[in-house]
Amino acid sequence: MRDIALDQKSDLPASVASVKELLDAKIIIGGRHPAETAFTKTLLEISGFTHIESATDTDGVMLLLRQSIHNDLCDIDLLIMDDDLPGISTQDIRLVMDQFDEWRLIPIISLCRQSVWDHAQVLTDLGHGVTSLLYHPMTAESLPSAIMTALAVKRERDKTFKRQTELEDELANLKVMEARLQFSVNHDDLTGLANRRRLENALDMTLSQVRNFMSVSALFYIDLDSFKVLNDAEGHEAGDTLLVQVANSLRRYFNINDILVRIGSDEFAVLVNNTDKQTAIELAEELRNLFDGYDFEHHGHHYHLSASIGLKIIDADNATTVGEVLSHSNQACYTAKKRGRNRVHLYSPEDREMHTLRHSVEWAPRIRAALKEGLFLLEFQPIYSLDTEQVSHYECLIRMRGEGNVIFYPKEFIPVAESMGLIHQIDFWVVAKVFELIVNMPENLSFAINLSGNVFLDENLFKLVRDKLNQTQIDPNRIVFEITETYAISNFEQTRKMVSDLRALGCRFALDDFGAGFNSYSYLKHFPVDILKIDGGFITDLDNDPVDQQLVKSMIDIAHSLGKKTVAEFVERKSTLELLKSYGVDMVQGFLVGKPNAKIPKPKD
Repeated sequence: MRDIALDQKSDLPASVASVKELLDAKIIIGGRHPAETAFTKTLLEISGFTHIESATDTDGVMLLLRQSIHNDLCDIDLLIMDDDLPGISTQDIRLVMDQFDEWRLIPIISLCRQSVWDHAQVLTDLGHGVTSLLYHPMTAESLPSAIMTALAVKRERDKTFKRQTELEDELANLKVMEARLQFSVNHDDLTGLANRRRLENALDMTLSQVRNFMSVSALFYIDLDSFKVLNDAEGHEAGDTLLVQVANSLRRYFNINDILVRIGSDEFAVLVNNTDKQTAIELAEELRNLFDGYDFEHHGHHYHLSASIGLKIIDADNATTVGEVLSHSNQACYTAKKRGRNRVHLYSPEDREMHTLRHSVEWAPRIRAALKEGLFLLEFQPIYSLDTEQVSHYECLIRMRGEGNVIFYPKEFIPVAESMGLIHQIDFWVVAKVFELIVNMPENLSFAINLSGNVFLDENLFKLVRDKLNQTQIDPNRIVFEITETYAISNFEQTRKMVSDLRALGCRFALDDFGAGFNSYSYLKHFPVDILKIDGGFITDLDNDPVDQQLVKSMIDIAHSLGKKTVAEFVERKSTLELLKSYGVDMVQGFLVGKPNAKIPKPKD
């Protein structure tokens, strides 16, 4: 009989593996007559079905259905029921099963006693989800094929349901991804605050409101002071933790209608609409106080937090553009940082810090072009020895040539070069240029090279000087490096080491602007220099200022007691020169002796 069933199934468009899969299906038979139920089960077993269970009433059928549910899935593939099963009709059990996802896809074959075709009964049964109708008595020819058909229907239902579920899950995931993407477009990933894009959109609406309704808004630009110290010392994880805490503090501090923004690494912004200038200033000061009392602890280390806050008032008088509002608030924050940090600054177009910054922005490309195109040049100012009554050496002073051969002096471009990180390139150019010149000069001629202070922290300076000395074979005593007292004191140990290393090569050193610092004498004893250049501020009015006279005389005496030579700068009058001679100064420099000159100096015979 099993062979007959297989032959009948061979007409189905299914592979052998598919047929075997259908034969492994789990089937429940529900019938009130045990003999008929047993007969039906035997027919199925002969046909190759192995997973068959039976029940003689409705409760038994429902129990089997419930026991077959595992992890929200039912492993029943087919239900065969007598239409006269006690307690419930086939149509009723279909309605019950349709209420549960675990049972909804299970097909039902209804076994009828009446063997006469009843068109109304067929419509009723099939209309209630019955897959097919069979009539007693069952035969080996009719039952297996009907079972296989019903199971094939179940398999297709499962596939359809699975695909539908996958599509629904995929659609749900796409919606989640779309929501996340939409959120990320306007929000910061770390803190969840709005981002710059969201702020720009909000500012656009604010400007429209300000222009049309004469309202007032305020933009707070907040920069965490010394955040880089924490981030570098404790790592990015600690920095991220702090940023999240700051974001949460801002949420608690401001209203729900205010736009909170993380605008940069450690920079935040808050847009407050419908306020006034005085309220905004008070709010900014309260916010500054909030951060000033903030203590961040990480792995036992405590960090005090403060913030610089720039404030931009947006009203009808200055409702410009979104870009300008952001720029002005950022400039106000920059000014707050420049004026000492941990403060609030209200934007003003007259802020001198911004003029300095704009000056730097204008000059930086000029300096880069000068380095690239060789537009720097040196001028030489003589330093006169009172002992020999001859020029002792020449100080090299850098200049920059501009358009139309305009000459720019150091005060115009050196501060910009220092702030923009270009100063070392200029310093190295000066050193290389001096060596290029001195190799063709008389051997009794020396040059003083005036460099920026930070270059003495760069190991490349020592390598450059050493290599140049080896290449030119000049007497290293002909090179005098000048370093200002302020820089020498600010990085004392590192600078002293570089000075010692260069002196070990045979070069000499002069301490420039001596006396400008408050700790001059205490550092002088431990700093390895050969020459002290007395700050010109003590010399310009030396004739008329008794205090300057006493200070200069003491500087000369102390320098001589330490075995060092002295140079007085800014000597412009003969009376000043005579006074310095009486104090025992060794050398003088200034317009009285000679002005800076671009020509290569040549000593007199």
